[in-house]
Amino acid sequence: MSDLLNIQNLRVHFDTLDGPVEALHSVSLSVKEGEIMGVVGESGCGKSVTSLVTIGLASCDVDEGSITFEGKELINEVPEVTSNALSALRAITSIAGVCLIISMLLLFNNPELGESAIVASLLVITACILLTFFVDAPNRQHEQFLRSIRGNKISMIFQEPMTALNPLYTVEKQVSEVLRQHIKLDAAESSLGSRIGQALVYPATLLTNFVRNDKKAGSQLLGTFLFIFLIHQSGSSDLALDFLIEPIKILVAIALEILDIILYIPGLIIIELIIPSLIFLAEETILGKLVRFFDSEGYAIFEIIVLFFLLCIEYVAARFLAFRVWAYFHLPRVSFLIDKLEIVLSKIPQIIVGYVVLFILLWIPFGVLMTIIGTVAILAIPPIQISGFLRLDPAHSRQVVNILREVKIPNPEAVIKMYPHELSGGMRQRVMIAMMMACEPKLLIADEPTTALDVTIQAQILKLMKDLRDKEKTSIMLITHDLGVIAEMCDTVSVMYAGRVVERAPVVELFSDPKHAYTRGLIQCTPSLSSIPKSTLATIPGQVANPSEFVSGCRFCQRMDRTGDTLLQIPDYIEISPEHWVEMCEICIDPEQDKWE
Repeated sequence: MSDLLNIQNLRVHFDTLDGPVEALHSVSLSVKEGEIMGVVGESGCGKSVTSLVTIGLASCDVDEGSITFEGKELINEVPEVTSNALSALRAITSIAGVCLIISMLLLFNNPELGESAIVASLLVITACILLTFFVDAPNRQHEQFLRSIRGNKISMIFQEPMTALNPLYTVEKQVSEVLRQHIKLDAAESSLGSRIGQALVYPATLLTNFVRNDKKAGSQLLGTFLFIFLIHQSGSSDLALDFLIEPIKILVAIALEILDIILYIPGLIIIELIIPSLIFLAEETILGKLVRFFDSEGYAIFEIIVLFFLLCIEYVAARFLAFRVWAYFHLPRVSFLIDKLEIVLSKIPQIIVGYVVLFILLWIPFGVLMTIIGTVAILAIPPIQISGFLRLDPAHSRQVVNILREVKIPNPEAVIKMYPHELSGGMRQRVMIAMMMACEPKLLIADEPTTALDVTIQAQILKLMKDLRDKEKTSIMLITHDLGVIAEMCDTVSVMYAGRVVERAPVVELFSDPKHAYTRGLIQCTPSLSSIPKSTLATIPGQVANPSEFVSGCRFCQRMDRTGDTLLQIPDYIEISPEHWVEMCEICIDPEQDKWE
């Protein structure tokens, strides 16, 4: 059998605050067509990093090595010149962005110079964006190639399902979206026109259900629109606007009086300087010019905006003073009053927002208002409904149910309507497995697929993966800590330690004749029926060193606190028998040196 996936001499590192840390060093392994290859090792040895690098989702940098799938290279080697050019273009773009902000501030003092600076900054930013687009074209093409591979040919079951499942989507939406993305959905029972019609009608159904379920809020909403309709139809919108403006005028007068008092308080020179400056800046902004341009109805909208800003300042000051008074006195009666005042003040933002919305609804002519609402509904709602898959075709729903039933999820008809947080850890894991296996990939990377599953469901999932291999000839890369699962499922095994593959062999040969001391230690740590009852399980002494402290030589010797040349020289990776590879450390391959057994 030929190699479906082949990884050779893979080296990657992560950039940290303490410098680069090597996560993988000269990792070599392969997965043949129709084979189940197991990867075993302690936590942090590099198993998940290897799988993520394979599908192009790792956040590390690849230093060297090759990953081929069906003979096609999956690692994109970016030339150093291209990388430096992209970094320089991004730096220039950032500098130009800062210059653009400074130019906008300069516009207030020197409009002519500010406009020239803004134009120059925009030209530089545009040129950098265009150059980045052309220079980065090979990277985009490679990413498109990886996107065509991921899901279609290589699927991955992630170790923690909550990191892969969207908490805002139901199970039905997530599974169907994967199937839709990879063109695995069955033919729909209803036509495209009918589904679009359902999407158009669905918002009205949502509104109807909202009114039925929350009668108080629904009646308020309908009452508001009825009030607006009657006001416009009676021709009293101008009178209503004048009525709304009068309280604003009173509040503005009060605000001005308070400001006059504040400005005469000694020591508040900063406020005296800030307020006029803010008003001047507001008047010179584009927003101020637009407001004055569209102020054709006779209302001083710009003045209202400025004074509204002043009222906001007073509102914040009032809340601050209220809390200060409460903190100073700590009296029950004062506390009661402060609590009531706090409740009133907390309602002010809602009142202001409602006031502004009501003002806008009355200010805009009713015909224009209905046109705007209708246009927004027609243009915005259908894409949201169609792209969001809020109403799936019945055939697609049944397909999702059947997929969930294959992974032994009880009552899948109810589960598809649930969100990930409503499911247990085992249920989420099975949903994740169902999503990945539904695409029928050529290679399935399973990173701890049986985590959080009981032994019965674990056996069912493993049987399901075996059936997938037997029926669809799907190759499986199984990452696990469980040597029992490895012995039951896998054809070949790769043992990883501290970012290296220390031994790789057929499963029968590995368990019967392990060569590396670390492999022997893992096997000895596995409980068995022949063990002495209630005896202490065997363990490997020591612990894996910090990746930033790894030696250049044998890292398992480092763990065992050994000395000598083995810590300085990287062991050769040699094939000692057909398809049996091992790191040839002279101490680690000698069973007599295992003093810790």
